[in-house]
Amino acid sequence: MKKLFTTYLVLNLFLEGIAAVTLIGAAVGLFTIAQLESGTWSMNYGFAAIAIASAIFWVWPHRSKREAVGPVLGILLVFHAFVSVSFAMQGNQVSPVVVHGIMALLGIFLYARRSEWCAD
Repeated sequence: MKKLFTTYLVLNLFLEGIAAVTLIGAAVGLFTIAQLESGTWSMNYGFAAIAIASAIFWVWPHRSKREAVGPVLGILLVFHAFVSVSFAMQGNQVSPVVVHGIMALLGIFLYARRSEWCAD
């Protein structure tokens, strides 16, 4: 289970890192001459994606400790669940709904079973 948690953290870093690069550097993002309001929103979410991707660095030395794993998993599963809901409400982007939904479900699974692989 600890390996699955580590994989979850790496996958979160990868997915949110790609989202950050895409949103910050997109056609309406940071590197455009005319900054549009929609581009500003994209850049804001891009920087938020970097923040949520950084979870791996904060928990890495303590990824066997229940006191550290619980809050990080809680934050990640809530983030992914509500981003999935947000995309679902938008109604035109199925891939992000599925990806964030799977990440939320995996977070819930890991959170529910953390007693089995975490040291108290």
